[in-house]
Amino acid sequence: MESPSQVASQPRRADNILKRVSRACLHCRQRKSRCDLDSNGTGKPPCQRCVRENRECVLGGSNRGGRRIRKNKIKNFTPATNQSPTKDWEESSSPASSEARRAPSVSASYPGPVVFLPPNPPATSNSIAVEDELEDTAIDSVPRNPSDAWQCLTGIATQSASAGAPQDRPRDHARSESGSFSAHNGLRNSIVADFNAPNTGIKAYRLVQSRALDPTTVWQLVNRYAENFHPYLPLVPRKYFERSALDEFANSEKYLLTAIITIASKDLLDRPEIHECCSKYMLELISAISAGAECDVDAIEALLLLAEWEPHGLRSRIERVGRGEEDRAAWMHVGLALRSGYFIGLDRTSFRGDPYGEQATEARRRLAWASCYVSDRLISVRIGRAFWSRGPGPMTGLVSQDFPSLQPAREGDEDYSKVFQAMLDLTQLYGNVHEVLYSGMRTSNQMMLMGDYVKYVDDFRLAILRWKSLWGPLDCSAPMRATLQLSYEYLRLYTTAFAFQAAISQSLVKPKVDGGSHRDQLRTTFKNVASMQDSRFIYESVDAAKAYLTILVDSVDPERHLHFMPLRFYLYGIYSAVFLYKARSFGMMVPSEEAKVQGLVARTTEVLKQASAGPDDIGSRYSRLLELLWKGKPTNMPTTTPGETPQSTDFAMQAALSNPVSDPSYMDFSPANDFSWLDLEAVGDYVSGDPVSGGLLGLDAFQNSSDPFQSAQDRSQNWQSSTWLGDMSSNLLF
Repeated sequence: MESPSQVASQPRRADNILKRVSRACLHCRQRKSRCDLDSNGTGKPPCQRCVRENRECVLGGSNRGGRRIRKNKIKNFTPATNQSPTKDWEESSSPASSEARRAPSVSASYPGPVVFLPPNPPATSNSIAVEDELEDTAIDSVPRNPSDAWQCLTGIATQSASAGAPQDRPRDHARSESGSFSAHNGLRNSIVADFNAPNTGIKAYRLVQSRALDPTTVWQLVNRYAENFHPYLPLVPRKYFERSALDEFANSEKYLLTAIITIASKDLLDRPEIHECCSKYMLELISAISAGAECDVDAIEALLLLAEWEPHGLRSRIERVGRGEEDRAAWMHVGLALRSGYFIGLDRTSFRGDPYGEQATEARRRLAWASCYVSDRLISVRIGRAFWSRGPGPMTGLVSQDFPSLQPAREGDEDYSKVFQAMLDLTQLYGNVHEVLYSGMRTSNQMMLMGDYVKYVDDFRLAILRWKSLWGPLDCSAPMRATLQLSYEYLRLYTTAFAFQAAISQSLVKPKVDGGSHRDQLRTTFKNVASMQDSRFIYESVDAAKAYLTILVDSVDPERHLHFMPLRFYLYGIYSAVFLYKARSFGMMVPSEEAKVQGLVARTTEVLKQASAGPDDIGSRYSRLLELLWKGKPTNMPTTTPGETPQSTDFAMQAALSNPVSDPSYMDFSPANDFSWLDLEAVGDYVSGDPVSGGLLGLDAFQNSSDPFQSAQDRSQNWQSSTWLGDMSSNLLF
């Protein structure tokens, strides 16, 4: 039987429980901290915390209605759902509570990194408040990896240290308060000083602050980029092309600003110091990104722009003859952009149902990720390497409406969203052709020898024709139409050239006739292309290469348009010219056709020179490569050494070009010609007289495998004996 004192204490305990559990304002309930309503002696709002923080104190509804069982918050992450309708209605009427409800829904909408933020420590510390706050620390989502769990534990430990610090050092309490007050005043004074200082905005930009550039020059470079380069890859938000937004541009997006002024200054021959200082700062920023510096979407956009234009100031040495250095640099920049994009969650934008932030920010992130996808596929096709990106891409059905920043702002403006969608669809075809036909050395070689590639090439040809019927009549400006046409023609070449290589491979594995050489055997095979099984593919590949060069020299203004186009359109033309050179070496062209092709290549070299701003520009460097290739390889081609001057090398090169070798053997060499049409570095080695890396790029293996039924072990030994540098697409014999 209970004593009267025990009975009398029961209502008091119930009152205490009632005060602690149900009587709390919305702000303290959101923080999961103690709400002291008795501080004013009335037991009514406002509470002590709201008075101290100058907040509106609104008393929350009752949470009673069931027995709450405390569980280990780290082992069991079951969110509470027993909330009364009264509480739901009252919380929905509070702006602060509505924002608190939206925050967890965004983080839980897509599997990704979970950030655990502890609540702010209370101003007054006692053992009960600290214990309650540590027990009620909010964990929004289940940790999906060790990094998430580590962030959770770090947040709890930080909160515990912040709340318990005054108790651990009671003697230093007054001193710590005075120190924090002084620090607060110092921070406030520094903020006010920075706000009032003239060195903000564009004046605080690194290149302006160091007096390397002035704000007027920076704006002129931004304006020059907007007029000439921006239409070919419109990643920069259009608001930054207003003079009034230059301060905001410099403050918040230094990566993107530095990239566009570096690109815009790369052809200013009268002021080379501008490009030099921009390139040095850009290299510093790229190094910081690769070292793990914090960056946002503007850094990914900057890397993608550099991959499309690759300023020469970013390279330590410039060869007088192009050898594919731009492809290597673009490969690295695209890879860095993709890894950084994955880290900040750009891949989530491939799904429309997963909102990340406000609409404008989400649209920009989606455009950046789609551009990552395009750049990744196109650079892999150019150099014959596997894709960087394996995650979700625009194959989820993105259309022009998903890119509002590319849609025309005024009537009569270019609709870049339609052009971008057309390029997305074509890039998907590029990727499919690469993965099916050029997936690897073993699978591609087996496909060539077995002949089952025919059905794939036929299907791809039909898909490419469907793309042309859909996007060919697109209403756009002449430069945009030219970029789409050039991309279409090179895709035709890339697809049907596989059949050309297959015909060579099939001929090489056949036994020699009357002890003749492989060169004679191949010339006999290609002497009558019309009788070959893959004649339609071979004819179409040559036609696509000629069509590309024809568009380049007839439909593109070299000084107004080609000069500002991304470098891939230059390199596609070089690949096409090298392909025609290889096709001619196999003897498949009659003399009249060969003369026309030579004239077309000569016109291409002239257009490349006209589109160049100087001898180090991409057009000049690769026009020299084509001249050396088509006019004859000199017996002793001078090579550039660190001690030589560019002028001496140019004189020797001009002498070599003016006196082409008359020996026809230089036009009529080995079946593989010692280089592949997709390997510009090997082409440069050939024309310069250097030994080609990899010998005949695997030709010895075919020559040693004259028996088509050779054992797998012997065939494996033959492949190991030849130098292997990569996958099939970068080391084709043709």
